[in-house]
Amino acid sequence: MRATTLVSFIAIALSAACGGTPPPETPAPQPSVPDATMQRHVQDSIAGVNSARIDSVNRARQVELASRARADSAERVRVAAEAAARQVASVAAARNTELRQELGTAVYFDAGQSKVRVDGGATLDRKVAILNSNPDVKLQITGATDDRGSTASNQALGNRRATAVKKYLVGKGIDAGRLNGMSSGEKSPLETGKGEAARAKNRRVEFVIVSADRPLAMKE
Repeated sequence: MRATTLVSFIAIALSAACGGTPPPETPAPQPSVPDATMQRHVQDSIAGVNSARIDSVNRARQVELASRARADSAERVRVAAEAAARQVASVAAARNTELRQELGTAVYFDAGQSKVRVDGGATLDRKVAILNSNPDVKLQITGATDDRGSTASNQALGNRRATAVKKYLVGKGIDAGRLNGMSSGEKSPLETGKGEAARAKNRRVEFVIVSADRPLAMKE
């Protein structure tokens, strides 16, 4: 009886060893509550770092875009300012040329006369306005004649014409110290012909700016 029991026990043991029903698997250990909390904290920290990195990149990009926009705006302002300055300078230069030409415009006289004509007065009035706006300007006033008459009489006539023009300007308020009168007589004709048209152009008073070469302007 004892022998039979022992044999049975050995048979059962050999059967188990040779492929019988495997023993149940040991379950994987589950993280404890503190370990799970720590894992969530780590994951949250990583997510926070990634989010912060993305935000930082976005902010840097926004700062770069804003900086470019400011630079573009500043460049546009600079270009516009330079264009405006060129325009102002161009207008001022054109105005300066116009005013100088106006000051240099001659006035003309009747044959043998030194009285300022009506058209000459209008020309001189425009010069008065320019001289008042540019108090540093000084003028050389030169009286001239045509070729008729003696050299001496023409010299004297040229002086009378220059004096008449100077007197007119002074009467309009221009300081006499800014005006220097002289005569060239018949020595500086604009036209060399003997006809009346040529002689009419030679009976004149000319004006030359003799002060510093400063830009001229008109006061508003």
